[in-house]
Amino acid sequence: MDIQTPVWPAQRTAKELVRELLKDFQPGDVISVKVIITTMRELGPGLMEADCQLVAMVVDCATKWGLFVAFDVGEP
Repeated sequence: MDIQTPVWPAQRTAKELVRELLKDFQPGDVISVKVIITTMRELGPGLMEADCQLVAMVVDCATKWGLFVAFDVGEP
């Protein structure tokens, strides 16, 4: 009889998190890069990507979905 080891769900990738966070927006909506990146870091504490890489993913996905992007990362 084989013993099965528990299979833990794989950690979500950065691209999956971007899609998950942007899915409820409608074309023409404005998204905040600062809010999206902060939320990604909270939901995916083990993400290895640098913020600039995450911004690129957000911009890529958002523009494909017809969203506007507010580059507010440097604001307090």
